[in-house]
Amino acid sequence: MISPTFKTSRSSDDEEANRDFVAAFARGLAVIEAFGPENKGMTLSQVAERTGLDRAVARRLLLTLVKLGFARVHERRFELTTRVLRLAYSFLSSSGLGTSLQPFLDDLARAIGETVSLSVLDEAEAVFIARSDTPGRRLSYVITTGMRLPAFSAASGRILLAHRPRIEVERLLSRTRITRHTRHTIMLKREILAQIAEARVKGYCINHEELEDGLVSVSVPVFNRAGIVVASLNASTSSARANRERLAGEFVSKLKAMADELSLMLP
Repeated sequence: MISPTFKTSRSSDDEEANRDFVAAFARGLAVIEAFGPENKGMTLSQVAERTGLDRAVARRLLLTLVKLGFARVHERRFELTTRVLRLAYSFLSSSGLGTSLQPFLDDLARAIGETVSLSVLDEAEAVFIARSDTPGRRLSYVITTGMRLPAFSAASGRILLAHRPRIEVERLLSRTRITRHTRHTIMLKREILAQIAEARVKGYCINHEELEDGLVSVSVPVFNRAGIVVASLNASTSSARANRERLAGEFVSKLKAMADELSLMLP
């Protein structure tokens, strides 16, 4: 349960005495932390019970999260939205975690012999937070830290979307404009949803020249220790160097092995 973290860390008297402590903010964070793999959707009563908050307080906090776009409510059940991942991106990009993961990415890039990267989801974009190149194998389409790609057209974005509720993905797709980058870019939304669903089943996603002619990539999910997908691990190469069979075989095998190692480092 989340409640002990908030309730026992400091008493109400201590909170009032310490002007530097914002109780409302702490309660809001406790509400966000109450959600997890076993509690993806909760009623007001369940949130109040897990956080130890008064129902009226929990209700105001939940409705505030809904208004800000961090949560939604359907049939009296509250769920977090992908906007919460912005908090994860802020942490991953500012905490120096990318630096600590760099040796692992460098090892993977050498093992595969191609560019590898780590990305997170921000609404309808995949944001790259770390990368590693193999000397002599640079691509014309250079991936840089902080770079954003359209999530619905990139392998990294699709594998991240694959682990979000389908109704949430459909809503996001309905208000997203799909741009054609090459003749291979999938434009029909039903086909994009099919690609995302297939990625969820297979555990990986391949992108074949949808962003640039000759560029292919494959991505796998990276879970944290709580079992939540927080990032995607990607490998990019030229279609002349890797066909679909090699991407789905050798690349996916090495990516998944590294993703398992990275998961142990993510809270």
